[in-house]
Amino acid sequence: MKSKSWNLLVLLVIILTAGSFLFIFKENQAEPSLGSVPYIFWTGLLITILLVFATFMGSKLFPFEDPKKP
Repeated sequence: MKSKSWNLLVLLVIILTAGSFLFIFKENQAEPSLGSVPYIFWTGLLITILLVFATFMGSKLFPFEDPKKP
């Protein structure tokens, strides 16, 4: 179970990272804006929040275990 969940979380982070740079962050795109915030800024913030949340979930679901500890 741990391996499957971990692999799914890692795949999510890789897809989110690659997809954001290949499809979301296009040059010279300012629309659609969210209020007065341009597209590139609010999508960058959203991607960052999702990556931080995925990292948090990874640290809570799969805490570090020291293999040298008896």
